[in-house]
Amino acid sequence: MTDVNHSKTKSALIGPFDSLRDYMAAIEDLGQVLHVSGLDQDSYEATGFMYRLIDKLGWAEAPAVVFKNIKINGQWQDGPIIANQYGRWESEGLAFGIDPSGDEQYITYQNVLSKLEDLATKDKQWKEVQPNEVERKTAPCKEVVVKEHDINMLDFPFLQTNPGDAGPYINTGSVILEDPKLGRNVGTYRCQIKGPRKIAINPERNQHGWTFLMDMKARGETSAKVAIVLGTDPITFAMSSSKTTRLGQDELFVAGGFLGKSLDVVKCETNSLRVPANVEMVIEGEIPFDLEPEGPFGEMYGYIGERKEENFYMNVTAVTHREKPIFVNQFTGVTRSFLTSPMEVTTNMTLKKQFPSIVGVHFPLQTPGFCFVSIKKQKPGEALSIGRQITSSVKIAKIAIVVDEDVNIHNRTEVMHAVGARWQPFSASEIVKKAGAMGGDPSATKRGEGSRIVVDATRQWPEEGGPDNYSIMNRSCLTDAFPDIFNVIDENWSHLIDDWKKGSN
Repeated sequence: MTDVNHSKTKSALIGPFDSLRDYMAAIEDLGQVLHVSGLDQDSYEATGFMYRLIDKLGWAEAPAVVFKNIKINGQWQDGPIIANQYGRWESEGLAFGIDPSGDEQYITYQNVLSKLEDLATKDKQWKEVQPNEVERKTAPCKEVVVKEHDINMLDFPFLQTNPGDAGPYINTGSVILEDPKLGRNVGTYRCQIKGPRKIAINPERNQHGWTFLMDMKARGETSAKVAIVLGTDPITFAMSSSKTTRLGQDELFVAGGFLGKSLDVVKCETNSLRVPANVEMVIEGEIPFDLEPEGPFGEMYGYIGERKEENFYMNVTAVTHREKPIFVNQFTGVTRSFLTSPMEVTTNMTLKKQFPSIVGVHFPLQTPGFCFVSIKKQKPGEALSIGRQITSSVKIAKIAIVVDEDVNIHNRTEVMHAVGARWQPFSASEIVKKAGAMGGDPSATKRGEGSRIVVDATRQWPEEGGPDNYSIMNRSCLTDAFPDIFNVIDENWSHLIDDWKKGSN
């Protein structure tokens, strides 16, 4: 059984949002939520449904999904369980206070990027706002408190997403750690439910969480206090899920900077960690430093990853949650999982300092491994040089495609058109034989190691082996001869296109 409302085009609810619930109300108001009930996850119907949703509607057009109830281990469990809540680029506009109505999705996304660039300080750093601690009695995440032997993680509707996964996983949790030297870290790592009070935690090597835990272990500590928070507001979850902050920088402070106010936090029940107060659930515990097997798990590339013989785990000491918590499942490798604009702007600010010719850099998450770079080329060979440096320093940039500034890197059709029309494979490519690789890359013969390629899809100058006179594009020929052509069309005729588009939806 399904139902969906898709009649509205403009929401009265614009972020930033204090909670996931507020955000969900906004996309519901826009008609971007599909409600589903009666799926049997013992037969992986929810997983199959999400694949078919993307097959039919496309990665950026599919709505958020709310599973009202779902069958797990032979038992029907009530949700709601939500998925794909950040799938559409319009979600970036809503979360950061930009009305997405009326614009193509990639234009909304570009407007968000411009707004975030303006939020950065003069030295291209993110503003920080100290969190505000609230009393337990006012924290929504404390409405229900469960401790010790009353805890059973198997009572909650956490999904085994793939038949190849080792079991049910929490894959949208923000893992919070604190260290006297490094401060606080908030990171999203896959967490396998291993029993009623045991959860495996997988920070990849050299991720901030891994660095925290290894430093503690090296100092001779026997365990680490930990909290996993579930159902955070969109901006805090983006801080947890992306490389927006540097090691030692507090994600909750930076989240406050994006929110424009202090993030409310509250003290845990069984340790001294502070966690966001408006989340759906908090799982508290300790991580002992004896390791045990974890995985496999379906990775972001859409392939089942490896089993790890040694990984961290936590013993759960308390669970607190709202009266009727919302659960979130990321169908990893199928849908877009978090707001990417803060990470993209962070990367752009860093790379533009190094390479002034860069106009923009984009990592399309629907095709992991690709990196699109636009430049204003100043000298022969510059595109290959910049691409080489990016593939050597940015792990996810396995395939760097460098284009001219007239190509919109957020429009994949334009990028691929430039590759087809401007790229000569023999003279305008470079292979990086040895480089780092993302964990979970199924093509890597050794985890964390691989090769890269740079594709120079800029117009090749004669000094680079290109033609003496590069042909003009048809569209440029039109706009050169009639500079106001698109203004005329927009003023007089574009309503026909817009009306047809609304009717077809």
